[in-house]
Amino acid sequence: MDTELARTFLTVIAAGNFLNVATRLFVTQLTVSARVAALEAQLGCSLFVRNKAGTTLPPAGHSFQAYATTLVRTVERARHDMGVVMGFRASVTIGELFGLWDDRHHTE
Repeated sequence: MDTELARTFLTVIAAGNFLNVATRLFVTQLTVSARVAALEAQLGCSLFVRNKAGTTLPPAGHSFQAYATTLVRTVERARHDMGVVMGFRASVTIGELFGLWDDRHHTE
């Protein structure tokens, strides 16, 4: 399953309608509709009830919401973890205090 489809699904829930999703994702409303239609075709069910006021979730949409959230989070964690160089478990950031009146750099 394409995680972009799941991400679009979750954005529709948050935005309430396809037009707001298009604006948030910087795509056309037609693209949002096509993504939702592709997802519904893959799952074999309707995920939204559409009307002039926006969208609501039928039982299938409510059920899929938890799976979509898990899918998107898992892929995001994998991308993050894969960004750490092999052989290392984490990264360390080291900082330094810099100031014009730092006593450590004065000589008398």
